[in-house]
Amino acid sequence: MATQYSREADVALALKMADAADVISMARYQSQDLVITTKPDNTPVTDADKATEKALRDILAKERPDDGLVGEEFGTSGTDAKRYWVIDPIDGTKNFMRGVPTWATLIALVENGEVVASVVSSPALYRRWYASVGGGAFVTEGASGAGSPSETKSAPRKLAVSKVSQ
Repeated sequence: MATQYSREADVALALKMADAADVISMARYQSQDLVITTKPDNTPVTDADKATEKALRDILAKERPDDGLVGEEFGTSGTDAKRYWVIDPIDGTKNFMRGVPTWATLIALVENGEVVASVVSSPALYRRWYASVGGGAFVTEGASGAGSPSETKSAPRKLAVSKVSQ
């Protein structure tokens, strides 16, 4: 029988994964020896994409072995499970390759067919957004897991829908 996790624990795990992704991706961002190959669909993939996804898969294998996974670089497993994670290790690979800071790691948890928690971490822009069903949506600003002390992050700021109706 699968273990039950609280939504807070799910978000905490997604944030831990984003920290790991930030460290790996920022270490390779703007590097002169970035390894770039082409996937069968003619889109680029870098060694940073692959290393980031591998690290996130390793975290999930340890922390949530019963959950399924959809990953952009290494495929899908266990999506027939009640819960599965969706990972895009570097969304915006072309920007990442060119040194343009508008790229991010995307992490989402799907439960019973609905996204229930997610993180968008954009370390080159010093921003991270996260949300969960029933828990609200937040943004942090400042240095993230990119090798800088976490104390440099702002406190999470709750996001809200505009009250402007027209």
